[in-house]
Amino acid sequence: MKLAAWLSLFAFVYCVKANPLLGLIDPQCKVVQGECPHADVKFWLYSNETRNNPVLLKPEDLNPWDFQPPRPLKILIHGYTGYRDFAPNSFIRPVLLDHEDVYVISLDYGPLVNYPCYIQAVQNLPLVSKCLGQLINNLVDRGIVQNDKIHLIGFSLGGQVAGQTSPRITGLDPAKPLFVLAGDKKRLDAGDAEFVDVIHSDVFGRGMLRSMGHVDFYPNFGPQQPGCMEENPKDPGSCNHERAPRFYAESINSTVGFWGRQCSSWLVHLIGLCPTSGRQARMGYHLSEEMRGSYFLQTRNITPFAMGKVEDVDNSDMLAKFKLATENNEIENDYEPQLLEAFLEDSPDVENSEDADLDNKLNWNEEEEDEPL
Repeated sequence: MKLAAWLSLFAFVYCVKANPLLGLIDPQCKVVQGECPHADVKFWLYSNETRNNPVLLKPEDLNPWDFQPPRPLKILIHGYTGYRDFAPNSFIRPVLLDHEDVYVISLDYGPLVNYPCYIQAVQNLPLVSKCLGQLINNLVDRGIVQNDKIHLIGFSLGGQVAGQTSPRITGLDPAKPLFVLAGDKKRLDAGDAEFVDVIHSDVFGRGMLRSMGHVDFYPNFGPQQPGCMEENPKDPGSCNHERAPRFYAESINSTVGFWGRQCSSWLVHLIGLCPTSGRQARMGYHLSEEMRGSYFLQTRNITPFAMGKVEDVDNSDMLAKFKLATENNEIENDYEPQLLEAFLEDSPDVENSEDADLDNKLNWNEEEEDEPL
């Protein structure tokens, strides 16, 4: 197993020990299966005209007039214990509607992700994903919304739900527990859309450490966000986790932007062997879809968080001592290949047998094998 996976698994085990309610079997917890539409999966449509009185959509009987005039569509997907006014909706939806003329759909599947039913919540995601797919297919097939105008934005568990065919998916600190060893079909990855960007803000807690998209951002390196110990001393991890949607919301209107420096991997950055000059990418809403790779940046500890572009510093002489070239920024097996030769022995991906064991534990429905989360 790769080092990144071991680190993530250790963090999850630590969280379970620290919080005995995580994964608790409760009589009120439920696992649902069935067809879509489903009573526990609702879609609320917002626009500048209806922001205070949203429209509850009927996915199988959509009214084209609800989407007139034609506008881009953003679909926001909450996470564990959430609902339609929970993160990322509470942070991002009002800013989106103020920023431009768009439609925003808030997916509400709150009854399926109640506390403390995390294990059951994960098992319910295939149904949520299926119902989301039904809505998107009906919108596109009926010509109500053009496919290239749809952008999915998912937070935590919602980041794992967002694995649908779409031009663009944004994962905001996609959930880690029960996904760290899952195969690509069971979690968000770069194959789920033409362009997938991910923000990792709690890599040692609730969020994933491994790179998952075409572009991955690690603000403040990912483990601990500055200011969270002061903002929420009893549960700084929740603050870390929610920084991803907060950063994204700020990025929509930020004049300076969140700019990250490219580095081949989180591990290379940990060792301190990233180039300190070269390519930068703007994290968040205005990210260019031409960008690829992993990027690292710093933020302020209070809003406004964005700090603008990073100053170039030439460290090529230091990198040369390790036979690392500043232009080598391709990601391969989560590690910088040249550094791997010097420090690590790469291990293969998780075997299919382990993935199958995980499937059995989570009781995935075989009929939905091709339906990514």
